[in-house]
Amino acid sequence: MPGKRVRFETGGTPSPTFSSSTLPSSPGPVTPPPLGIGSPYHTAPLPIVAHTVLAVPQTPFWNWDMSYPTQTITPRTNLPSDIWTQAATQPAVGSMDIICKFLPWRITIYPRLQGSYVTVADVFDGLHRALSISVTAAEFELLPTADEKHAVNNAFLRRCKRRSTYALQVSEQKSGIRRVDFLRGRSEFGGLEYSKEGWKLVLS
Repeated sequence: MPGKRVRFETGGTPSPTFSSSTLPSSPGPVTPPPLGIGSPYHTAPLPIVAHTVLAVPQTPFWNWDMSYPTQTITPRTNLPSDIWTQAATQPAVGSMDIICKFLPWRITIYPRLQGSYVTVADVFDGLHRALSISVTAAEFELLPTADEKHAVNNAFLRRCKRRSTYALQVSEQKSGIRRVDFLRGRSEFGGLEYSKEGWKLVLS
């Protein structure tokens, strides 16, 4: 039975397995632009919006299955070379709370540069690190129905089978269910939408 192959972390606080060094880092301190949206010269409050490449477009800007490392991200169109260090939102923010209807956790994104603002690279890096965290047995029990648990377990098994070699498949199975498996296989990044509850992660 597939259910017998479910594995979890057995103790302590789950720790991410992904390094934050995979995306290009800024060559130096980054400061928000002094003019335009987010500038202190604006006197009226402005709505917060996601960067165009992170917003929900008719056609996504990126090909990225979030179960894979950020090195696999590929743009679907030509983008400027400094796209990774551009602010993820306008006006720029010091953190972002990301929610998804399939996840019982919030994902909080912080800048890699202390005192800076969240960049496009920070969003992708933070999403992958958060979704790579192994799920404990107690967290698995947060799923309210047997059908949902079955769906998550199936997503886990399918993800393991996608590894390129049998040895990697076995290794991934031993690591157990990860938070990305709670997406039930819907792991293609589709963009972010702002709401009062937080930034909603849209799945493509």
